[in-house]
Amino acid sequence: MNLKKISVLGSILVTGFIAESSFACSSCGSSATAPLVLNPNENLKMYLGLSQNFGYMNYGGYGASATTRTANKMLTSRKTLTLAVGYRTSENSFVTLTGSVIQNEGPADTMNYANGTKTKYLLGDPILSGRYNLVNMGMDNIYRPQIQLMAGYKPGLAKNMVDRDGGAVDTVGNGFHQTNGGIDFWWGMPMIQFGASQLVTYSFNRTPGNDFGGGINQAKRTRDLQYTTVLTVGHAFTDYKFSVQAGMILDYIGEETIYLENSAGNQISKTISPAQSNSAFFLAKFNVTDLDTLRFTYTIGGAYDGNLGPYTNSNQTTSNSALVAYERTFF
Repeated sequence: MNLKKISVLGSILVTGFIAESSFACSSCGSSATAPLVLNPNENLKMYLGLSQNFGYMNYGGYGASATTRTANKMLTSRKTLTLAVGYRTSENSFVTLTGSVIQNEGPADTMNYANGTKTKYLLGDPILSGRYNLVNMGMDNIYRPQIQLMAGYKPGLAKNMVDRDGGAVDTVGNGFHQTNGGIDFWWGMPMIQFGASQLVTYSFNRTPGNDFGGGINQAKRTRDLQYTTVLTVGHAFTDYKFSVQAGMILDYIGEETIYLENSAGNQISKTISPAQSNSAFFLAKFNVTDLDTLRFTYTIGGAYDGNLGPYTNSNQTTSNSALVAYERTFF
């Protein structure tokens, strides 16, 4: 962006445009994974989103190699209604609470797909998260990024396979209580905006104590660290109150270990290999008014199917998704 000061009036206009542009995408380095973030001039904000996941694919499983892609026939689609509320706790920090209602659809009988489909309505895991601004952007240096610390907690309350609540259609959660932390960089003032964030998730050990089949007890379940990297580029069409972004999400889930115990008290362990997925996202936001925003996001799961070394899709289920969301700032 050309910031040469032609006149005092021109300087004021450019300053106003840049400020609005940067505020429009607070912490956009993880905008595709964070349903709600508060801009610096917002204190109470609501988010309502409706999304649909489709095109489920498996990498690995069913005798295939870890990186071989096959169609997932266990789940046809997932619709999610998400409600989030964010509140500013100080000049540099805010917290958000997120909840969701989910509709799963898939085969009624996984042994015979000709028997039609079934639909299940489920509650997703609630998420409590917060952010703290370490560094703010400023006109004195347009290349100084906004830097935020991120933290969150998700209790494993939703129906899940760890607790043996059913198959893919009957479950939605991963079964683990999880906490995460990370850092987010966002360069929102240059003409081409860009951002990057890194999140690390810790899963608390589980002791389900349930029947794993054949009289075997699932005594304990653990999962190693999960690493989520988001890279974003974007541009704000300030005159039209419209902005676009695109980027990649790289997600690594550590090895999972299941500790099993038979009736005689003998223990064995079973491991689930680490999983990796790469996704591409495209996002558009339009400020309908100063208080109301519409957001559209399309995500391609398993976006690149070739060899990306350690970032190659493996041992993971991916899906595409389309989302439309409405955001309302109250004050």
